Amino acid sequence: MSYSGLGVYQQQPPKRPSRAPLWIALAVVAVLLVGGGVTALVVLKSGDGQAAPTAASTTSTEAEPDWQPVDDEKAGLSYELPPSWEASGTGSSGRVKLSTTYVSRPFQCQGRSMIQAQAMAGSLVHDDPEQVAAELVDRIAAGGYTVNGAPPEIGEPRVESGDDGVVRLSVEVTPKSASACYAPKATVSAVAMRDGSEVAVFVLNVAEGGPHVAEGPSDEDVRRILGSVRQS
Repeated sequence: MSYSGLGVYQQQPPKRPSRAPLWIALAVVAVLLVGGGVTALVVLKSGDGQAAPTAASTTSTEAEPDWQPVDDEKAGLSYELPPSWEASGTGSSGRVKLSTTYVSRPFQCQGRSMIQAQAMAGSLVHDDPEQVAAELVDRIAAGGYTVNGAPPEIGEPRVESGDDGVVRLSVEVTPKSASACYAPKATVSAVAMRDGSEVAVFVLNVAEGGPHVAEGPSDEDVRRILGSVRQS
């Protein structure tokens, strides 16, 4: 299992011939494309303790033909993503076991293959969806956008709690370093809800602005992704 630099530990699938390195657009992090999935190589410091990896379990659900449905049975969530997004490895971020991880379509910048966004779902035995969402979002924001040892600026969380018990939380992230390849800011969002004794949580990590913004999800795409999250 290896650290992605996004506050996420990922379980590596069986090794196959590799392709080009892949970089997250806002963090100086290399990952290795292995077959159809993505696993991480350590470039930033590894952060704190690892949690045990968990296997992904995904099956199709109904959705519009141009988007791909994901039914994460282990997390107890289903959601939809643009058709170009690729499945990545599973693993953990802090105490949260991640059972599905996807990345947006890679693009090239200054000889590097990079990505602009990442989606994850997982679960944790807990009784407070807001606390789980806040902990995971903060961890991913801090771990993903710490550059050259300088932590990013993380804004105050915006929290919405519905009558159905669903918590929606997001933070704005501003790294201390940028370049021709990296966007100047990001938003990390979470949707969390109780599922028996566990909290199921979905996180969307999106680099915003910059020269390659078109390679990531549009504002409408982000709203659609987050709006599609529901208990499966």
